[in-house]
This record gives sequence, structure tokens and C-alpha cells, in this order.
Amino acid sequence: DHTSWYSVESMMLLAYPQVMAAGRHGSKAVKLAASWTGLRLRCCASTASAASRLLGQPLLQPSESVEGAIELNHSCSLDLSAEGVPTLALIGPSRRGKSVLSSLLAGGNPNTFQQSHSSFRAMTNGTHVFEVPARPGALPVRVVDTEGLSHVGRSRVKEAMVRQFLISTYLTSSSVIWLDTEVLSSSFFTTMWLVYDYVIDVLKVKDAAGSRLPRLMYIRTQETDVQRREYEADFQDFGTFFEKVLEEHEDAQLLRQMFAPDGIQGHALPVWTSEDLEAYEGNAFWTAGHNTPFRASVEKLQSRLLSPLEVNLVEGQEAGANGPPLLAFASLDQHLPRIARLEAFDPRDHESAKVSRIRAQLRASYGRPMEDESQEGFRLANQFDPNDRPVRAHGGRIDLLARTRLEEQCKRQRLDVEVALADREVAQWLNNFSQAQVIFSAAVDAFAGSDQTQRRILHDAIESWQLDPDTVSKELAASLAAAEKQFLSATGLSVGCLKTLGLREQLSWRYDECVLRLRGKVASELELRDRPDESKKIRTVWRLGRWEGAPPKDGKSRYTKALDYALWTDGFAWELYTERQEGHNGLWTGILQDQGTTSQGSLPVPQFRS
Repeated sequence: DHTSWYSVESMMLLAYPQVMAAGRHGSKAVKLAASWTGLRLRCCASTASAASRLLGQPLLQPSESVEGAIELNHSCSLDLSAEGVPTLALIGPSRRGKSVLSSLLAGGNPNTFQQSHSSFRAMTNGTHVFEVPARPGALPVRVVDTEGLSHVGRSRVKEAMVRQFLISTYLTSSSVIWLDTEVLSSSFFTTMWLVYDYVIDVLKVKDAAGSRLPRLMYIRTQETDVQRREYEADFQDFGTFFEKVLEEHEDAQLLRQMFAPDGIQGHALPVWTSEDLEAYEGNAFWTAGHNTPFRASVEKLQSRLLSPLEVNLVEGQEAGANGPPLLAFASLDQHLPRIARLEAFDPRDHESAKVSRIRAQLRASYGRPMEDESQEGFRLANQFDPNDRPVRAHGGRIDLLARTRLEEQCKRQRLDVEVALADREVAQWLNNFSQAQVIFSAAVDAFAGSDQTQRRILHDAIESWQLDPDTVSKELAASLAAAEKQFLSATGLSVGCLKTLGLREQLSWRYDECVLRLRGKVASELELRDRPDESKKIRTVWRLGRWEGAPPKDGKSRYTKALDYALWTDGFAWELYTERQEGHNGLWTGILQDQGTTSQGSLPVPQFRS
């Protein structure tokens, strides 16, 4: 019953991230429940009125500056550094339905990848990628649509570029999906030889990668009833027929060296009808009401493509630990020039993999960087406190602290710092911290000065503001406004950023606390002495509550211990005491800390009435 099937799948869609997160450490049944069908429906639940823009993003594109070269699109919003993300790449001759099938595998939205209706003009240029999203703890799946090979010219430059696209796609894919109308066509093996010569003879991936090799799904598309009669009498389906043909093919050994053991499979898609086309264009292909042989065949294909991933999860393997892809997309940055020159590198423990881990650690520590450098500098500066021990140990220089942490990460991975800094994103991180240092220093100067501690404010309240809470509130408000003006002038940032600036918020709270404590002062008798070894004297004092001192400079503690203060005054002379409990009975005693005479006006004299 398709209605009940769709209802179950919809529930699977809603629960998928939680199921996958639990499945990493839960039972096998839970892990098996998190199937590809639930993931597929994540993207097909939208209606036909969804945004008309293409959802797939350019990934590998011809270089605009170097003829015959390709380059990685760094403006792609995906996490290109993520390792082990299941990736399905569709390649093959033009006009075989790669973009349509890519869109179906990505959820069924016809706007995911642009389709061509021309037999001589390609709509897909280079490669494009779409990620079926997943929340933290779940597994996303990436679908890569590639330019049709029939549209490529016959020049050497074009052939070299095609080779780069193919090799790069092979190295970054979990499954390579070839679409053709023939069985093991000559164009297929011609293409495979372009990749084989490099990945097997030069990179030696068979020895280096082992189980991490990608899988191959060979699809005969637009299969007619006449073509099906070729095998239906002797074989259960096209898949078993394909296995038999592969056993007898003279070039089969080439494929067995390139792809994972038992990872070469065949599948057939029947000719799709006008009903399929209308459902697809109406974004209703995966709805319960659409039921055709073509839909059933695509659904079976999905299950076959993702079943190896489910097996790995059941066996307790972490994504990316032992399976393909061989490389993260970002790793291509370093290797594309080598691929263009057909130079060797080791895909097992190469420097780019370590750099990818460095990038991942930077993002885990500081978050995903923002495109606006000024906003990114503010965001980074806002993550640090001048009283934090590492910040103090580096003299308040968060740019030096970031550099030190990077060097420590490189040391743990036995990677030269210069190699890490040669990476564009890592270098940009340090550049962002240079911007952040300017903002951080301005924030510290404006909002974390030595004259803005609670202990200093208390002293000013005694010396200059007669302990009057209203006067103190007015003076501190003026001080905060001056600090804000100083910060904005030093950084050139907008007034709006003050609302989220951590140090400014801390100072505002500190000022409010000081006013509240002064409003809460009470007159009381207290035993006092100038030194701990002197005799006590009982006087009437203002008990002022607990106030924090200046930040420590010992490099160990973060804050000094807050102390309770009491103030004796005759109106002009004053003595400030810290309170502490002494003796077995725990009586409070004041120990003299500071004394002086008011410079302006007179202080209120405490009057104690028992």
C-alpha cells in the first residue's frame, strides 16, 4: 500500500537525524532503521512552488586564468574539508539523463540540477554538487552531477581537462555512477583508461587505499523492452546479466583494480514515460500517488547505492574511518596541479589530509568563518576574555595565541607549519585573527581598564562621589558612554555591534552591581584593628558588601577573590577595612586596607541604632 509506505517514510524523515545520532552508539536495529529512503524524503517534501533557483552548486570548474586547468570553487557553501561524507558522482555521455537522475537521487526537486534539452549544447559545465542535509550527528549525502562527455571537444587541451575532472571525481566519490545506453560500451572503457593510467600506475591506489576505493554502478538507461529480451530469459535482472558480461570481458581486470572488491554492479532504468516527466516537473515524483516502473527502478537503485553505508554503520564503523571517498573536496586544492601534471602523491597519509584536519579543528574551536572580514574579526575577538589564562600568558595577543595553538596542532600531526600556512583557509584564519587583534585590543582598552574594576570604583565612590548611589550611577553611565565612543573610534565598527560585545556587556553589569551594593549599604558596629596583631576597637561603619579586586598577574588564577568591605568615616577622614571571621565563635573583624581624606564634599556618617 503506497499510502501507508509514504506515511512511514515521512515519519522516518522527521526522526532521521536523531535516529542516526543514536545509531552510532546504539543497537543494530536502530542503525538499520536509519535508511536511505528516509534521507531521500528529506529533500522531496517541498512543494512545486519551492524556490526556482538551482540548488546544486558549482564544485569543479575550468580555470579562468590557466588554460586547460580546473579549480575548486571555494565559494561553495558546503564544508569542503569534511572527510568521509558519502558522495555519489554521476558521469557518462551526454543526453543520458544524468542531471535528471542526479536530481531524483538528491530528493526529486527538478531545480536541483539544470537539465539540457539540446543534443549538442551542455547545460552542466564542470561538476555541480548538492548535499542532502543532515543535522549534527547524522550523515549527509552529496550528489555530484558532471558535464556530459559527448559535449567535450577533441583537442588535447580538452582531453587533459576531462582527465582532471574524471580523476578528481574518482578520488572524491564513494560511488561512481556511469550512465549509458549500451552494456560496457567502448566509450566507457576509453574513459576508464584515462583514469586508470594515473590512479593505478602512478598513485597505486589499489595498494594505498584498499577498502577505501570507490564503488562502481553501471547503469543502462532508457532500456527498452527489446533490449530487455536480450537477457530476461536467462537472468533474473540486468544486474545478474551485467555480472556475467563482466566476467567474460577482456578489460574487466581494469575495473577490479580501480574499484572496491565486490563493489562493481549493474542496474537498468526503463524508458521513462510522460507520466514520469509530468510528475518530475511538478515536483511530485516521490509522492505516494506516483507509481510507475521507472520510479520503482530508481527507488531500487537508491537502496543499492546506500546499502554499503548502512552495513558500515551496523558494523560500528565511523563514517570516513575506513570507507571512501579517498579525499575530501578541499584536499584537491593541493593536488589539482599534481593531477594536471600526472605527478604522484600518496593518498594514505598525505599532507592535504592533515591540513584538512587542521581546518576542521579550527572550525571546531572558533566556528565557521564569516565572509565579511570585519564582522569575522569582531566575532573572533568576542570569543576571548582578557582575564583568561592563555590570553594573559600571551600578553593579551589573541593573534599570537591562535598562532601558538596552530603550531601545537601541527606538531601533534607531525606537519610543518609552513605547509599548513600554504593552505588558503588556514592562512585566512590567521589573517582574520590579525583583524580580531585590533578589535580585541580596542575592546580591552575601552572596557577592561584598571580604572574600571569594582575595587577602583569603590575607591572613587569614597573619594569623589560621597557614596551617593545616584551620583555613582550618573558618573558610571558617563564612563560607559565614553568607553563606547573610544571603542567605535578605534575600530570603525557600527554602534549596533555594541549590543553583542562581551567586554562591554561585562562592564555594564559591573557598573550596575556597584550601584546596587552602594544602595544596599547598612550602618553597623564592627570590631576593627589596623593590623592583625593589634588590639580591637569597636566602631560604627558602613558595611558595603562584597567587591572584586583587580585581575591577578600571577598567570595562575583568573580572578582575585571577592572580599567584604566596611568603611569608617567621620565625614572627611575615612578608613577602608576588609572583613573576615576570626576565632572559634566566628565573629567578624575588619582589617585596615586603605585610608585617606575626601577630596570633594563630605561623606555620610554611619549612625547605628541597636
